[in-house]
Amino acid sequence: MSKLFGSPVRTKPAGEQELPLKRAMERMRTGSRLVHMHGRPNGHHWFVVPGGAVNEQTSTAIRKHPSVIGGKDGLFPDHDQTWRMETFAQAAS
Repeated sequence: MSKLFGSPVRTKPAGEQELPLKRAMERMRTGSRLVHMHGRPNGHHWFVVPGGAVNEQTSTAIRKHPSVIGGKDGLFPDHDQTWRMETFAQAAS
């Protein structure tokens, strides 16, 4: 983002911006999930839902966080497709 008159100005449309790690983790702490998706034409494959796209490095950092657990919901055994904070996983079960 660039600044115009002291306010941040988007240089990309909202749908194309990536969340930084700090904001993605804030979203995860409020119940959002990290989701691995395939087939997006612009190359984004990781999303915090709701929230927005994250890059590969951010998704790796989120998945390595000690409070984040896999959803055990992938197509094949031991291949997670979603991740969320452990506190929300316990509340859902």
